[in-house]
Amino acid sequence: MKQFFSQRLQRHQKQMTRYLRYVFNDHFALISTFLVGGLGLYYSELLKTLPRPFPLGGVIVVAVWLFVLPLGRLATLTKPADLIFLLAKEGQMTSYLSQALRYSLWLPFGVLFLTVGATMPLVVVTANSTFASFPYFLGMMWLLKLGDLSLQRIRLYQETQQQVKQQRGIWMVSALVAALASIYVVPWLGLVISILQAIWFLFGVKSNRQLLDWDYMIQAEQSRLMRIYRFINLFTDVPQITTEAKRRKYLDWLLAKIKPVHSNTYLYLYLRRVIRGGQYGGLYVRLSLIGGFVLFFVDELWISLLIGCLFLYLIGFQLIPLINEFQYMVLTHLYPVPEKQKAAAIKKILGALLLVTAVLFGVICCLRLPFVWQGGIAFLGFLGFAGLFLGIYLPGRLKKMHA
Repeated sequence: MKQFFSQRLQRHQKQMTRYLRYVFNDHFALISTFLVGGLGLYYSELLKTLPRPFPLGGVIVVAVWLFVLPLGRLATLTKPADLIFLLAKEGQMTSYLSQALRYSLWLPFGVLFLTVGATMPLVVVTANSTFASFPYFLGMMWLLKLGDLSLQRIRLYQETQQQVKQQRGIWMVSALVAALASIYVVPWLGLVISILQAIWFLFGVKSNRQLLDWDYMIQAEQSRLMRIYRFINLFTDVPQITTEAKRRKYLDWLLAKIKPVHSNTYLYLYLRRVIRGGQYGGLYVRLSLIGGFVLFFVDELWISLLIGCLFLYLIGFQLIPLINEFQYMVLTHLYPVPEKQKAAAIKKILGALLLVTAVLFGVICCLRLPFVWQGGIAFLGFLGFAGLFLGIYLPGRLKKMHA
């Protein structure tokens, strides 16, 4: 079964590698560089204003750690057909799930490494600790995550749901105690507590029945994969993601504003796709809300401009593939509509959507920045960026797509 898991893992990693090259492209790297650099500078300036020691900082650090700990699910890589073809191998699934547990530790380890590293400056300010304590904190977090994944593995067996619920409470309490002890007492104490809880959840807690709950295990794995596919779908089309059209009658007034004339054919089709389809409309709403939420906590003009323009770019960039919709329909090729009408329709829709988002970001900046005139400058900056995107970037991008 170990070899069988390795084969599945290789196929899974090959598929993820094919998708991730579209995610971690040049645009993503450039945006991440500016975003991380801006937030890092803002974070360092904020730390300089905090008193030493800063007791409330410990609470913030513990809250961040406990928020990040549940991230990352047990990757069993099981498929719906396993319910039939692997049922005879159920007795050998223990070694398979052990391999899955070890593999599932790597991604959370990277996330925890970055999280603990990012919070270390605040820990130093909070507890008069030093950066030499970093290995203690990282080891503590990794062992706590090991206990979490062990509980997820136990849940895969039948009649263990109630047992896992009870043990989940113990895990949460031990995680809280370990984090608080490492911050407010000594770092090594939190590591000791995490070692004890990891040993308990690995060897002390076992399922009473050794029969797997195949339906739950397959459903949990499919849910985990769908979350990954939804993230990748923000950057490229994923065949596993299917969207359903929704009526959304309350938005019909937008469609009614488009005159039923020959020149508005694609404008009507694209707007209808955005309104009634979940992919583009949901993407636009999510990015606008996330951008507005982030801007609400920023009180520096240049950082607000950077973040606002970043989200405007993401919205525009992710909506450009809308131009390829309806390509599969034969009538769009037979109907005598000029090809250039597509580009004009996309430009109008993106212009309207970016304008709405720019207004939203501008209002938030006017409310949050120290002076109203700074909010006005931010709003003009958002409008200027949207104009440059529509006038310079969009035509070049469309020409490249159809080259």
